Amino acid sequence: MTSVGWTVVALVSVLHLTSAQVEVAPKEEIPPYYVDAISFASSTSQHSRVDVFVQIPYRILAFVKKEDGYRASYEITIDVLDSTGKLCNEKVWTEDVKVETFEQTVSSQGYSLVQRSFEVFPGLYSIMTIVRDEETRQSQRILQKLRVSDYSGSQLLLSDIMLVNRLNLSGERKSIVPNVSPNVGLIPDAFHIFFEAYNEPKLDSVKFVIDILDQKKERTAQIEQVQKLSPGRNQVFMRIENESLSVGDYTLLVRAFAPVQPEGQENQSLAVTSRSFIVRWKGLPAAVKDIDIAIEQCVYEAKSSEMSHMREANTPEEKQKRFLEFWKKRDPNPSTPRNEKMESYFARVEYANKTFKHYIEGWRTDMGMVYIIFGPPNNVERHPFDIDSKPYEVWTYYTLNHSFEFVDNSGFGDYRLTTPIWEVWERPHD
Repeated sequence: MTSVGWTVVALVSVLHLTSAQVEVAPKEEIPPYYVDAISFASSTSQHSRVDVFVQIPYRILAFVKKEDGYRASYEITIDVLDSTGKLCNEKVWTEDVKVETFEQTVSSQGYSLVQRSFEVFPGLYSIMTIVRDEETRQSQRILQKLRVSDYSGSQLLLSDIMLVNRLNLSGERKSIVPNVSPNVGLIPDAFHIFFEAYNEPKLDSVKFVIDILDQKKERTAQIEQVQKLSPGRNQVFMRIENESLSVGDYTLLVRAFAPVQPEGQENQSLAVTSRSFIVRWKGLPAAVKDIDIAIEQCVYEAKSSEMSHMREANTPEEKQKRFLEFWKKRDPNPSTPRNEKMESYFARVEYANKTFKHYIEGWRTDMGMVYIIFGPPNNVERHPFDIDSKPYEVWTYYTLNHSFEFVDNSGFGDYRLTTPIWEVWERPHD
């Protein structure tokens, strides 16, 4: 497939008795597949072009043994919906996948990559993708929003940004494999980004400045590159070193400046584009976004000596190594790539942070602590408006034959544990 000179490789005052009103934390959500939609200028002046990339891991496909290897087939649908939900465009087709060995069918590295382009007017859209396995007839879908820019202006304009997994050079021609997943943590040493610059003002050159911003929008790195431009469409590739990027969520902010700026206009950019990306290391749950915080969150599972061992590591890489070694000892199925114990634990941490946050993070609250250690209670009694008592809740765990009482002494939702936890902490529990 070719596209513009580059190739993509393929509230009641009564006793509330409920059954598990504290919801069960869902298991870690792993996307069934990955989708990236990127807008560029179209060859027609009134439209923009949207390139949709879909990466389907072999793990979601049902392979059938054939004489010449293993085969799978899936139907894929890409719908482009406008801001009202009206279907603007749809493409449906079938893909066949063939591999030689069974090991390839279960490999975490194997995937099928497809791409389709759509001509649309600038605006806000939703991209719906549906992947249906032809053998099992099971379907999975992903819906994401996309704002398509207008590239018809007379000023310098920049397209959306593509994350590049691999960049191959053959003479002056570049062949690229997109990193459809937002995670660049598995790409060794460095990754590239690709975008287009539309040089209607016919500038000779510009200086591109990339700021890498963390979750707090603080700059963690900056890269500069001066590039000569031709009139019209220009392809830009920039290399991003990722060795120094720790686990986390980031934003790439790309700005274009005149190489020599008039006095007093040093910070006035000509054009701007941005996109988000993440860094996750292999083996870490998606809920883990900061290795230091993740280590501290292990306090309900780890002994003090184990906590010290992880905390005292000198580098992020060594912390990650010790963190994974700690959880590997608790892996119920060490022969599989996933560590269900670790995933379940951090799914509870994530739920606690969303549900029990008060003056402190949810995982540090008493409710959060009990939830993370024992999981969701079998029954919850809520007493928010009893006349003769302060608001309180009672969580009952039938499997433990034990109940925990939390009282809100302040009246501001700060529920504190009033029953002992130590006598049941060491009992076996999930």
